[in-house]
Amino acid sequence: MIGVPGSGLFLPTIPLGWALRTAGHEVVVANNGAAAAAVTRAGLCAVDPCPDVDVFAEFMAASYLINTTAAGQPRPRRGGLGLFGEEMAEGLLAVGRDYRPDLVVSTLEQGAGPLVAAALGVPHVEQSVRLAWAGDDEVAEGHRRRIADYLEPTRQRLGIPEPPARGATIDPRPPSLGGGERPGRWPARYVPYNEARTLPDWLLRPCEKPRVCVTLGTVLSSGSVDGVGALLAALARTGAEIVVTLEPGLLDPQELPGNVRLAGWVPLHALLPSCTAIVHHGGAGTALTALAAGVPHLVLPHNADQPANAEVLVRRGVGVSLDPAAARPDEAEGALVRLLTDGAIRAAAEEVRAEVAAQPPLHTVVDRLEAFAAR
Repeated sequence: MIGVPGSGLFLPTIPLGWALRTAGHEVVVANNGAAAAAVTRAGLCAVDPCPDVDVFAEFMAASYLINTTAAGQPRPRRGGLGLFGEEMAEGLLAVGRDYRPDLVVSTLEQGAGPLVAAALGVPHVEQSVRLAWAGDDEVAEGHRRRIADYLEPTRQRLGIPEPPARGATIDPRPPSLGGGERPGRWPARYVPYNEARTLPDWLLRPCEKPRVCVTLGTVLSSGSVDGVGALLAALARTGAEIVVTLEPGLLDPQELPGNVRLAGWVPLHALLPSCTAIVHHGGAGTALTALAAGVPHLVLPHNADQPANAEVLVRRGVGVSLDPAAARPDEAEGALVRLLTDGAIRAAAEEVRAEVAAQPPLHTVVDRLEAFAAR
């Protein structure tokens, strides 16, 4: 399994590694830096193909340069999702030649996955970690094509043959949000994994009032907590218990209402089953975890795929979305009241939860991977 550093892009792949191990297969996950360490904490063996480089830091720095390039100025060459494969391909190829896998599984974002499989002459399967697109969807095909174009010089430099056409994509989305069985696409039940922590005792006790999770995800840019205090104060006016899963120290608890709990990093898959609603940034992993728990969404999307994810959730009727740059705190309060009281939204969220639970379990995906590798 080949991943990219960045929690939202590799943590959702971990349960498939567990399923493969449970079926008796040897699994090695190739990733970089802190992501490789997180893989080992999840109970899987990891290898870092470029231990002297912080690939995610390079990706974020390149993204910053791209986003701050003035209109009309040349866009920096390095950057985008192709950077992951560009930086890691040579090391991944060396690992593959030593390890000799029978199958390579990687996400769309790791463009080196198909290259390594082509170089080794073994099958490749793509594992999707997205909500707004997967498989042969137009947006997915566009990303895949741009990444391959970006990596063409790398492929030629390393003497790798052109990869064959995409074999299959493992798709975690429920049918009503774009998933389902079709040629080249294998549906799979989404099993949330947001790392493991020692759970606080309050989480194990019944909550006497509605509990609302507020999270901004794992990538928190400098200054992005501005206005969060006012948002939390507005959400707290609903009378719900507001559980905030931000990095400790970013907010002062003394400046917040008494029904706001600064919980630090709490695994969402453990927290959300006790929640009545979630307020979040629109990350795919966060959204899929909430869908699996049957929790309605208030989405405040900022960038990347977050607006597209918000659109998918609103269209399905499981939540509402507000522009975080324009919405007033009282609008967020009103949106949360709607989530807590609107029976149609809650019913839609429960329908999707049942869809997620009815998806093929991961052991059936392992069976398909075995048959695909055998061919």
